[in-house]
Amino acid sequence: MGITVEYHRDAEDADVDVPLYEELFAGTAVPVPDLSGPAAGRPAATVVARHTDGRLLGWAEVWEEDDGTGVPPFVQWLLVDRERERITTGRHTGRPGTDEELETAVRLLRRAATGAAAAGRTALEWNGAGDGLDERVAAELGAEESEELGRRWGTPLPPAGPQPPAGPPEVTVRTVPAGPGADLLAEHARFYTAVTGQPYDPEDAAELLADLPPVPHVTLDLLAPDGTVAAQATATALDDEAFVDVIFRTPGTGAGALTAFVTELLARVRRELPAVTRLTVQEHDDPVTAEALTAAGLRVTDRWCRYRMGL
Repeated sequence: MGITVEYHRDAEDADVDVPLYEELFAGTAVPVPDLSGPAAGRPAATVVARHTDGRLLGWAEVWEEDDGTGVPPFVQWLLVDRERERITTGRHTGRPGTDEELETAVRLLRRAATGAAAAGRTALEWNGAGDGLDERVAAELGAEESEELGRRWGTPLPPAGPQPPAGPPEVTVRTVPAGPGADLLAEHARFYTAVTGQPYDPEDAAELLADLPPVPHVTLDLLAPDGTVAAQATATALDDEAFVDVIFRTPGTGAGALTAFVTELLARVRRELPAVTRLTVQEHDDPVTAEALTAAGLRVTDRWCRYRMGL
């Protein structure tokens, strides 16, 4: 196939990713993310794949630890067509990869591996997406699964039509409005800080809530007894399926409250997104969330892993 690959050391071309993201987001309704930041927060190298006609196919960023721990370089890579689908729908594509996509991914990772080996590294790692292409790429490169990162859970929803009146939920759940006010954004900023351990301000919270694909969606907050936010989930709808990328929860939110929250989420999705007949939820290696999803009747449908390739 007509594919060319370029290798850029970040010290030589610190802004190589800016035009790549501009090309990626071109033609979508989603704005290009803010890429400003200190050089210390940049990848050590970037590998770019293009078709011989100039069309951008994908790229890979190689991140290295400099603390002497021997942690292998980590590669974040994407394929443009599949990433555009994720950006515009809010979920990873489930379609099988094309031969061009497979070759592009393999060539990106092989070139990243060549650079890592030249620097004296003995292994390379990357995360799969659980989208049907992971195993094929790993087989081509001789890579092995090193860690399970998360699972997808699914459940059918009741058929369309009138539903019997639901009783009051076992927990307090509120729908987050579009364009939340200053007080709610401040509350969400405190919540995101507690969940991630990273500082969030109201402006950061607004950006996070606004960073959604242009499809129907519903965002719910689970409120603790003291009125603070204990958990949050956003379900985005595409055709007949709703998808939750992650259920955020504070460390003190247990499986019991989260089970009631998921149960209410199912009811709200069915009521507010009536075309939906199935819900899928991603669980990011969180036993509490897994317990809640099981109790709410969801079952594992897929998984994704970290891969390790010896050099």
